[in-house]
Amino acid sequence: MNRNDIIAQSKTAYEQWKEQWRKQATHHSKYAPHKSLSDFENYGIGRACLLVANGYSLEKNIETIRENQDNVDIFCCDKTLGVLIDHGITPDFCLVADANVNYKKYMEPWKDKLQDTILFSCITANPEWTDNGNWKDKYFFVNKDSINSQEEFSALGKCNNLIPAGTNVSNAMLLMLTQCDNGAPRNFFGYDVYGLIGFDYSWQWDGNYYAFDKLGNGKYNYMRHIYPINRGGKQVYSSQNLIFSAQWLEKYLSIFRLPVVLCSDDSVLQKCNVVPIENVLKYSYKVDDKDRIKDLVGLLKQYQLKLDKVVRDIQAIGEDHALSYQRSI
Repeated sequence: MNRNDIIAQSKTAYEQWKEQWRKQATHHSKYAPHKSLSDFENYGIGRACLLVANGYSLEKNIETIRENQDNVDIFCCDKTLGVLIDHGITPDFCLVADANVNYKKYMEPWKDKLQDTILFSCITANPEWTDNGNWKDKYFFVNKDSINSQEEFSALGKCNNLIPAGTNVSNAMLLMLTQCDNGAPRNFFGYDVYGLIGFDYSWQWDGNYYAFDKLGNGKYNYMRHIYPINRGGKQVYSSQNLIFSAQWLEKYLSIFRLPVVLCSDDSVLQKCNVVPIENVLKYSYKVDDKDRIKDLVGLLKQYQLKLDKVVRDIQAIGEDHALSYQRSI
């Protein structure tokens, strides 16, 4: 996979969905002015965040997550929202990115149980998710991609929150949290560690396509394009789209060396350490540093403003003296 592959995928998606994206971005402009994602800068210092995708490994670890949820922040994607709630788990954050993700199947049954969950929605996502539900709060973002479509959709949706585009909603969760871009490593939310569960990018013959969903709307049968080996040494099934997303995420992790670990060996990801999920769920270290960092960053901004003024004053004096002779003749 190279940059040309990514550009080609972006162009194909844009041509297929541009009219619907435009309509839904315009719809979401009614929520402007949008709250800034800066509210979450360094939000997670000293803590862990568990990112929950919809692979079978989520099903295998669901009870462990439920028993230890109070010590960790949980970030779910659209299709895992109801799974978590049904098993007594309250996600702190939910991300929806797909323009057509099924509202009636994946959100409506739980629309009155979201008072403790913050929604992050792409400006082009299905508006049924944003217009409904007793969400604790709502934040919108625009995908910054390889073909600069963010310029169009940011204007239509009146939204200035930009994050790098991913290849699917699972990858988008990590991009929201870290926001590395243009070769610059970054850990925007500031969590000490990010644990991945359900990021299998594959399924097993004796497991479910999605967690708690054997067929996954038939995908168990018709999406068998590739037969890779997972981290646990098992031959599994996968699709071209899933492998593309896995390769994209591996490249992102290898470039930016983020504090990301896999919490299951059911994944086909190779360039990510595997640790027991309990290690992530029970992690905590100097959580009070979050407040210290906030104060220090504020102080740094004050000093930067003063420094900028000093530089401007020096430049003004220099320009005045440089022109002094010309003014005298």
